[in-house]
Amino acid sequence: MATAPKTDVTNRQYELSDRYRRDEGTAFVTGVQALARIPIEQLRRDRAAGLNTAAFLSGYPGSPLGGFDQEVARAVKTVPDLPIVHQPAVNEELGATSVMGSQLAQGRPDAIYDGVVGIWYGKAPGLDRAGDALRHGVFAGSSSRGGAVVLVGDDPACKSSTMPSSSDASLVDFHMPILYPGTMSECLELGLHAVAMSRASGLWSAMKIVTPVADGSGTITFPVLDADPILPTVDVDGVRWVSHPSAKFLGPRMIEVEREFREIRLPLAQRYGIENRLNRVTANPRDAWIGFVATGFTYFEMLEAFRRIGLDGLVAIEAAGIRLLHLRMPVPFNPELIRSFSKGLDEIVVVEEKNPTLEWLIKDALYNRGHHPRVLGKTDEHGATLMRSWGQLDADAICAGLRSRLSARVGDRLVPEMPPVRERALIPLAVNRTPFFCSGCPHNWGTKVPDGALVGAGTGCHGMTLLMDEERVGESIGITAMGNEGAQWVGMEPFVDEHHLFQNYGDGTFFHSAQLALQYCVGAKKDMTFKILYNGTVAMTGGQDSVSPIEVPELVTILLAYGVSKVAITTEDPSRYRRVNLPNGVKVHDRTDIVAVQDELRSIPGVTVLIHDQFCAAELRRSRKRGQLVMPTQRIVINHRICEGCGDCGDVSNCLSVQPVETPLGRKTTIDQASCNFDMSCVEGDCPAFMTVEAGADARPISDVEPTLEVPDPIADTAIDLVRIRLAGIGGTGVVTVAQVLSTAAMFDGWELRGLDQTGLSQKAGPVVSDVVLTRGDRTSSNLVGQGQADLLLGFDGLVAASDNAITASDPDQTVAIVSHHRTPTGRMISEPATPYPAESIEQRLRDATRADQIQFLDATALATTLTGSAAQANLLLLGVAVQKGHIPVSVEAIENAIELNGVAVEANLAALDWGRRWAHDPAFVQAHAAAKHELPATQMVTVEPVPAAIAGRINAIVSVFDTAGPALNDTLTMLAGDLIGYQNLAYATRFLDDVESAAAAECQAGSSTGEYTETVARSMHKLMAYKDEYEVARLLLMPEGARAATEVGGTAARVAWKLHPPMLKALGMTSKVAVSSKMRVAFVALRFAKKLRGTRLDLFGRSAMRRTEAGLPDEFRRTLEVVEAALQPALLDEAIAIAALPDLVRGYEALKTRRIAEYRSQMAVALADFVR
Repeated sequence: MATAPKTDVTNRQYELSDRYRRDEGTAFVTGVQALARIPIEQLRRDRAAGLNTAAFLSGYPGSPLGGFDQEVARAVKTVPDLPIVHQPAVNEELGATSVMGSQLAQGRPDAIYDGVVGIWYGKAPGLDRAGDALRHGVFAGSSSRGGAVVLVGDDPACKSSTMPSSSDASLVDFHMPILYPGTMSECLELGLHAVAMSRASGLWSAMKIVTPVADGSGTITFPVLDADPILPTVDVDGVRWVSHPSAKFLGPRMIEVEREFREIRLPLAQRYGIENRLNRVTANPRDAWIGFVATGFTYFEMLEAFRRIGLDGLVAIEAAGIRLLHLRMPVPFNPELIRSFSKGLDEIVVVEEKNPTLEWLIKDALYNRGHHPRVLGKTDEHGATLMRSWGQLDADAICAGLRSRLSARVGDRLVPEMPPVRERALIPLAVNRTPFFCSGCPHNWGTKVPDGALVGAGTGCHGMTLLMDEERVGESIGITAMGNEGAQWVGMEPFVDEHHLFQNYGDGTFFHSAQLALQYCVGAKKDMTFKILYNGTVAMTGGQDSVSPIEVPELVTILLAYGVSKVAITTEDPSRYRRVNLPNGVKVHDRTDIVAVQDELRSIPGVTVLIHDQFCAAELRRSRKRGQLVMPTQRIVINHRICEGCGDCGDVSNCLSVQPVETPLGRKTTIDQASCNFDMSCVEGDCPAFMTVEAGADARPISDVEPTLEVPDPIADTAIDLVRIRLAGIGGTGVVTVAQVLSTAAMFDGWELRGLDQTGLSQKAGPVVSDVVLTRGDRTSSNLVGQGQADLLLGFDGLVAASDNAITASDPDQTVAIVSHHRTPTGRMISEPATPYPAESIEQRLRDATRADQIQFLDATALATTLTGSAAQANLLLLGVAVQKGHIPVSVEAIENAIELNGVAVEANLAALDWGRRWAHDPAFVQAHAAAKHELPATQMVTVEPVPAAIAGRINAIVSVFDTAGPALNDTLTMLAGDLIGYQNLAYATRFLDDVESAAAAECQAGSSTGEYTETVARSMHKLMAYKDEYEVARLLLMPEGARAATEVGGTAARVAWKLHPPMLKALGMTSKVAVSSKMRVAFVALRFAKKLRGTRLDLFGRSAMRRTEAGLPDEFRRTLEVVEAALQPALLDEAIAIAALPDLVRGYEALKTRRIAEYRSQMAVALADFVR
């Protein structure tokens, strides 16, 4: 072992814009960044060749090219001297036609450039819908000094699409040559070839970009082309043929164009590939007996699969008698190349994803050629699966097929087969992290529907409702192709009993194409309500602005002109419409009325429309971070002493920031301030526990960065040449950012980088897995860390790290895990607060799947919050732990430089990295430092009255009868008794202890020494006795816990207002809460004092039905306990504990509490009947 090498990274003049401006050297880029550089580099090469060219890009964003348009916009800003026009299109077909127009410009007499490079972009479904426009563009042709390139995003594993995709067959039918890059460098290199080939052949060149390439990252060494491409030519009737684009499509001319495709353009494209050696035999031993053919990304996955079965590198592959063919341009297919490749081989195996297109072409090329090798692909000679035709064909899926063809002849060279990770005995997880709407997302309101509603899901974020509870979002009939939303109802409605549908989509989808489906439904005279979320952005693909949007008043006018029966608007702030002119009959409602409005709309015959106008929460958050919007100073805080943990605030808001939290008094609710997006709809929950806190001047936390502990340089193994790291966390928390910081730092230290960000829908609070692979020398690797291949699992979130998708990369003999065990609730836990967090299962799965002697657990979020002032730095803190432990052979200096280069929260991120290193060196010191700095949080405070000596003596006597019960039970009973003294008086607490003593006696009689039944009875009895009437709420409002909670987020100078909805005022018709300043505490002091009236004839509040029911619950529970304890015996102890815990169901206030009491009584009756049976 040796110290990791230091690199003078501070003297490297490297900037993030170098990925677009640098002509020589190395840069770290993502797949879409490499693609965004294509027009820049092409125009520069044209300038050097004396051509005055421009570039035009248009298309529609869709994963895996979802962020391409945004990256192009950033790239263009770095080269203001180049004439690059980027015009995002309303939809894919309009983008295709506009790119066609760019090719027609060169033929105009008034053309101002020698040619225009045209680039269309879109995902595979966009290719399908733009087929006619693209076909017209291809038949029009490309200009000889411009060129047209089609970037198609394929999502073979269906990570963020409605279905898996492969565009090969469509591209072949469009007469487009296909270039298939597998690395970042090839994205740029083949992109330049695509332009050159289009110029030479007059064809539109296609680039197949699969998700692992688009979402991948890596280092590129410039220049990617050492020489200008060779442009083949052909003479026709003695004249050099040159493409002259034309859009005059009518008449016999089109048959001539079709002939030209066959006889001139496609042959020219084929010659281009041959003369520029785009397809290469990469391994060619003299004694080759078997050949493998693969394309693009799949080729590199095949190399990775060879490595895993024991053939590490081309030398080992050749030594086994294996010949390899790497097809980077599979179409037009070159039969002569495959015929030459096949000579002397017994067998050819085609490794390709999805359909056996290449396999068919190879078989056709070798057919009737005399003796030729057997050609296999999807199946072997017996019909058994060899290379699967579904999902993504990665190294994990390829290994078995390779082994089956090689083991008989070179089995001695192969390593033993290892069992898949999923076959290990890993305990299951009861909960998984799934995508969810952002905190404050307008969909949290827009997805609310009346009971019994039938719902059509919409393309984009609304599609996540398919993963959610139908009780919350309605019964779904599924989703359609983008723009067709609602049309399925035309075909379904005549044949079902239901006669109304709510169809959802966003404004981006409406402007894209969905207005046509709405018109269709109007014409078909269907009864349905379209719900259009007007949020001002295309949220799912990166937050782009809608192209050519119109404002809501104009949209309403258009909808009415289409013939819809009625339009209504809901919004979070109706005051925005006070001076807005709307057509007659169109009303604006507060979003709290959204269900009632839908009830009205579905009662109206014909097509109706609800527009929910609320800006995208993710874009609001981004704009605030960028300083484009003012950060609100008002926060929402929950006083846990008043909170019942009923979940009503989460049910109303559906917000991820409304999270369950464990307190000494059980599960309550808190607002996660780090993720809160200031939507504040949680306040609408029927509960007096909410406070608004206006932050004071001292509210901003200060990072703790003083050098209190010297930390030695980390020790890492510098001899290794391959390191595979998997990072697992939650979407939106900076997982990808940390991966990019680490990758950039590793580049500074001389490593070659390949990475992959597996996000999909996970940017919406779902699981994100990023892989970072470091190589040196001649080592190569996939950018996807496969089964059992990870050297380090960095778990920013334990639940994601322990999930099947992440943990499959782990090996118990190889993988080191460093995991944050902070409990971040899932979306399910927000809507169902009683759902337990599977902490024990998470830890056990990780221990079983990784090196148990090396695993490290820490609460990175809590440490980062305390030591740096923000939970946002938790991931960098965990990275610091891994670096200091020597698991990441990258110098600290390089990482610090990369953090500074990133330019976001630099001071806090550097502090987090430093604290992580300190924790790795001396965790006890850091934990002690954090504990000394951190006050007891408000959620862990419980202020109670001191108990008299007599009460304390009784409690000691109760606890003493249990052998295994320790101070914890004593503390719990003391807390509960002291709280009841404050609630009413000493006599009330004494009555409580009578019940606890009876429970303890019965438990001892049943032979239990744990005190579990006794504690359960005590907590349940306390809950029922300390019901929160007006006196109790006043008392709890004045307790220190509320002030502490306000101070935590707003500082000591914070201004606090209590959000109250007194039952009496509610009964008089008041529908919303009132804000009561904490300066009015004198009134609450008086109300607290009036608790003496509780239960007397002067107790006005106690006369309500709710209060009478609450007051009777303790005696009702006592009668139940008498039955249970009379029959209690050892075999029934677990059932008794479950019965004693049932009062925990009684949560909430007023109407909700009434429902919960009914549920409690129902379950209690069943449980008690079973107990005494």
